[in-house]
Amino acid sequence: MRRFGQSALLIAFFGFLATGAANAADARQTKTAGGYRVELHVMAAEPFFSKQDVASKNVKEGMEIEGGAMPVAPNAASHPNHHLVVHIFDKDSGKVVADAAVTMNFAPLDSAGKSGAPVDVPVVVMQAIGKGPASTHYGNNVSMPAGHYNVAVTVNGQSATFDVTASDAPAGSMGGMNMGGMKM
Repeated sequence: MRRFGQSALLIAFFGFLATGAANAADARQTKTAGGYRVELHVMAAEPFFSKQDVASKNVKEGMEIEGGAMPVAPNAASHPNHHLVVHIFDKDSGKVVADAAVTMNFAPLDSAGKSGAPVDVPVVVMQAIGKGPASTHYGNNVSMPAGHYNVAVTVNGQSATFDVTASDAPAGSMGGMNMGGMKM
């Protein structure tokens, strides 16, 4: 009986660690751009589904495409390893902005802080499946090798730049981001 209790405790402990690790790996950084609060999220590549697929295939997890650019699938030839997205909020009311014009790019930085050529992100407008308009966000899956980056975001003509250090996380790993000096 005692051995069973210890095993159950160990399973619960490691389950807690796994859940905490998955949550901790999601990176988030917030900036203000004009009248908007812009939250940058970097996590493992996510699957995308059309509204028709969500309904007909009873899909419960992933991103529902609302518009914008063509999404990059997690298994695409470009081997995307991160889901690079922004959530946009009205700075004063805190309400989600679901109809913003958003552009994004990321540029590698060398050890001296000099920027390389920016990589444009084809911006998909999406919602988390089952979460509705309050979960509207903008971005796509990207291939972001390990390194230091500036991520530039423009929302309705207002700009914000984020400082990101990325690990070379494989697709689906939820992994390894460092945002502005905080290891995630």
